[in-house]
Amino acid sequence: MMATNKHAIIRYEALDRCFSNKGRKFFIDDLIEYVSAALMDYTGRNSSISRRQILKDIDFMRSETGFRAPIASFKDGKKTYYRYADGGYSIGMQQINPVEADLLKMTLDMLGRFKGLPQFDFVQELALKLKKSFQLEDLDECIFFDQNEYLKNLHLLGDLLKFIQQKQVLTVRYKSFNQDKEEDFLIHPYFLKQYNKRWFLFGQRGGFDTWTSLALDRMITFESAEGIAFSPQKDTHEAYFEDIIGVSKPIGGACQFVKIKVNKSLWPYIESKPLHPSQTVIERGSEYIILQLEIIPNYEFYAQVLGFGPAVEVLEPTEVRVIIREKLEESVKKYY
Repeated sequence: MMATNKHAIIRYEALDRCFSNKGRKFFIDDLIEYVSAALMDYTGRNSSISRRQILKDIDFMRSETGFRAPIASFKDGKKTYYRYADGGYSIGMQQINPVEADLLKMTLDMLGRFKGLPQFDFVQELALKLKKSFQLEDLDECIFFDQNEYLKNLHLLGDLLKFIQQKQVLTVRYKSFNQDKEEDFLIHPYFLKQYNKRWFLFGQRGGFDTWTSLALDRMITFESAEGIAFSPQKDTHEAYFEDIIGVSKPIGGACQFVKIKVNKSLWPYIESKPLHPSQTVIERGSEYIILQLEIIPNYEFYAQVLGFGPAVEVLEPTEVRVIIREKLEESVKKYY
């Protein structure tokens, strides 16, 4: 339901068993002892629950945002014990409340925007069932993803995801942007990644030390390569992308400290949306900010820098500055 962690769920379930027990009166000390024992069984450690925590859990279980449980208190002398007023009640039989169903429908609406994935075809049907069960009104569209619904081969995402999950080696026919001919090769697929409205398949290709990235819209065909053992990934997603912007990693590229001078007018945009996690401010002037990135300069890096126009200037290293200048000169020539 609305439990914030696994320990809370254990407590609610333990309290539920106490309140459902018609043969015993559970006073507050009994509840503390029973819940503590349940947590110890789960964690293997001695866990002591406070009286205040038990009372907070009871209040939550009674609430509309919790389980709406009919927990009643009964006086027995000077002490009070707790039990369900409805002897047939149990939180295990409780359906989600309308508030939770509304939140779930919003989540399903978001998931439903991932078009092209057959695994999400059930979302619309499930949302309709929730609407019928809980009399939910249609939710206005209030969240949109920046995606290209017309991207070529978008419908292949579902099959690729299936092969990745099944750890199947693939035979791929591919035509790169900078090649005139198609080529066939094997790849051990690891994961899919979206960048700049395009999807990429990452995996290990024979004869290469690093992962290969394949643009989904450049794939001609792919099929399972039978009889070839799958080679699991040796690197992590985080380690692979930690020193690049985007998805391309130049073969043999070295990580460098890149210093960039940013106009004061552009700085709020780059400050709130860093170019890279390594972004660090090393100097502040009245009209500029100088920041430093620790990255491997790649296609996406140069595209971003050039996209900012005269609002940014690469200061160091010299070789990166030269590449930027050459690209700008080539662009200027086209207008003369």
